[in-house]
Amino acid sequence: MARGKEFKVGLFVVLTAIALYVGFNYLRGLDVFSPLNTYYVEYQNVSGLKKGDRVVLNGLDVGSVIDRRFSDDSYDNILVTLAIDNTINLTDSTIARLTKPDFLGGIEIKLIMPVGTRTLEPNETLISDIDGGITELLTEEGISAANSLSALVNKINSVLDPFVEKSDSIARAIDNFTEASENVKNLTGRLEGSLDLIENRIAWLTDSITHALSGIKPMTEEYAKLGEKLNAVDLESRFVSMDSLLLGTRTFIEKLNSNEGTLGKLMSNDSLYNTMNQTMADLDSLFIDLRYNPKRYMHFSVFGRKNSGPADGRETSGKKKKDR
Repeated sequence: MARGKEFKVGLFVVLTAIALYVGFNYLRGLDVFSPLNTYYVEYQNVSGLKKGDRVVLNGLDVGSVIDRRFSDDSYDNILVTLAIDNTINLTDSTIARLTKPDFLGGIEIKLIMPVGTRTLEPNETLISDIDGGITELLTEEGISAANSLSALVNKINSVLDPFVEKSDSIARAIDNFTEASENVKNLTGRLEGSLDLIENRIAWLTDSITHALSGIKPMTEEYAKLGEKLNAVDLESRFVSMDSLLLGTRTFIEKLNSNEGTLGKLMSNDSLYNTMNQTMADLDSLFIDLRYNPKRYMHFSVFGRKNSGPADGRETSGKKKKDR
């Protein structure tokens, strides 16, 4: 299957090449199906002559140039191979003249056939000739090219003369440019070092941030757990309990500030304070009397004891009660 495809592709390429060859030669006026004879002709200069250029006889295309090469190792002459229709009988006096039909056109070989003594066989050599117009054209082109080259050299010299006069300045400028290039190179090296340092610091900062974030992650997890615990707590009931507690405290404080109840009377009436103050005064007098008259309270006798009057402090206390 693959060989069949390759054969078809090859056949298509061959047929295409044949069609192009036939069509090209047909457009040039050659009958590609008629046999051709090969002849040779030598020229000293074939400037502008190419393969495929026409061979004409009285303005009619009768062949073409098929090859150009040096005739020997001296490279003095160029051997041109011509393919000419075999219906044209060339003689030993046939001249193959290299000519240029017009100024813009290409070069062609024109056959001139005076009466000859014999008919040439294929692969024989024709007499060569170059049209005077071609020679003049080549000469004029050579002179023009030489003049153009001379003018170009003169212009180049005129352009280079100021540079030659200022060669010292140019050399200094080149030295300055070289020095500037070295400075730029050194600066580039320092910048590369700075960039490496910045890159290292950025890497260190990135590692630090990564480490810090790795420490923040457990903390975030703890806060998340704490949030879950807080969400699990019944805060509403707790707030209701606190509200009830504050309400009870407020009621208790209001009752304390009023004259109702025992605590309210204690806080609003000073009689308890006065009574307690008097009791403390009596205790103080008792301790004083006990200090100065201990025998009065700790006297033992088999025969009884004699009553003594109260101490001075006690008497003072009694007097105070009478005064009240």
